[in-house]
Amino acid sequence: MARSGTIGVKRHVERGDMQSTNAQGPTRGVVGRVLGLQARLLLITALVLGTCLSAVGWVQDRAFKAAVRAGAEEQLRAVAYGLLSAAQDEANELAFGTELGEPRLAQPDSGLYAYVERARDGVIWRSPSAVVSAGDIGEQAPLSQRPAPGESVFGVADTVSGPSRFVMAYTVIWESLGAELTFWVLIDRAPFRREILEFRRNTTVGLLSAAIVFVVIQLAAVRWGLAPMRRMAARLRGLEAGRRGDIGDDYPRELSGLARNLNRFIAYEEANRDRYRRAMDDLAHSLKTPLAVLKNAMREVNGSGATVMNDQIERMETTVTHQLSRAAAVRTVMPVKAVPVSPVAGRIGRALERAYAEKAVELELVEAPLAVRVDERDLLEMLGNVIENAFKYTRRRVRISVRRADTGVAILIEDDGDGIAPADRRRVLRRGARADTESSGQGIGLAVALELAEVYQGSLELGDSDLGGALVRLELPGRERRLALPER
Repeated sequence: MARSGTIGVKRHVERGDMQSTNAQGPTRGVVGRVLGLQARLLLITALVLGTCLSAVGWVQDRAFKAAVRAGAEEQLRAVAYGLLSAAQDEANELAFGTELGEPRLAQPDSGLYAYVERARDGVIWRSPSAVVSAGDIGEQAPLSQRPAPGESVFGVADTVSGPSRFVMAYTVIWESLGAELTFWVLIDRAPFRREILEFRRNTTVGLLSAAIVFVVIQLAAVRWGLAPMRRMAARLRGLEAGRRGDIGDDYPRELSGLARNLNRFIAYEEANRDRYRRAMDDLAHSLKTPLAVLKNAMREVNGSGATVMNDQIERMETTVTHQLSRAAAVRTVMPVKAVPVSPVAGRIGRALERAYAEKAVELELVEAPLAVRVDERDLLEMLGNVIENAFKYTRRRVRISVRRADTGVAILIEDDGDGIAPADRRRVLRRGARADTESSGQGIGLAVALELAEVYQGSLELGDSDLGGALVRLELPGRERRLALPER
């Protein structure tokens, strides 16, 4: 069985097909809502600053490592030259005095070692430091390449068992000995590595400190730069709350055009609201006289039909007055007083039982001590439209249940009619759309209920009832919720 009126679904469900065509759109929307302008600017600053400082730190680290390596090379070269100058030829043998030019060569385990290698004869001299604390020095060439006479070679010797060392080799031809001598000088790399690690630690602390200072300064600058936008947002909230008539014009040049256009739009909407209020006022006045005539005429009619007609005339008068007040008022905050749901639903149900007395409808009301934070007249209008729709299409039974929901209070209206086909549920949401062309009605009752529910950030959904007919689920904010409402 087709039905007139509308049945609602949540707005995001209505747009689900369109949104599913773009998988990345919702993600970007969520990110855009989570990150404000200030957070975006700070995030971009942090990313750019982190990248630049990382590059600076990497360049400085490479430069410092190269400088340390060059310093080690110069140090070993100086030691090799000192040994060359201290060497003497005594009885066709190479000898060194007590002064080697570098005190660490005479100290055990000093980390600085030297030895002299004669071509084809092997090692002919070791420094005291190499003899005492590093017996492996000179057993094998630390570098694969020996320099040619008059040249030097610098490199790194990595051993499996011993420590890593910098190595300098310098080859000369000793004429009095008639031999080619290679002076090997080695130094442990551990002190240089500690120096590099200390530099990295100091550089990291310095760059992080600079980054923190820069971010703090950038935060202060961003907050100062976005202060006009925060002021505009605060004034817009005041405008929504009814505390202001415009958002002012004391803004920087970049925002002055936007503020001017917003003020013009506000003035335009105010003028439209005034015209709408005057039109509703004229309509109310034009309907008051016919309603008064009908009411006076019904005083002469007796019987149960007269009671029903009087109730409907009073409802028409209340509706006209309420619509007039809705046109004149701008509601920007949630109503303070919570309205109990069960008494209102029961009052509407009993009135409809008399209106549909010929159907002998069995009304079942599952009450609960729950209240919603909506205007009582709006609640009457929402429940009246939904419950009347159930009475219109039921066979015998109508059930109204009030229960607690996650978002507030859920009101369930069920009947044992034929229900609404799933294919028609979204279509009958539109104002004026009707799935039933045989019954009387304009197809706007449930559309109005849906619009009012959305004003209060509620919802109106359709389902199947276990009674066999339709299930209308109306959710409204409960007593504890306090939400700002948009202008109607």
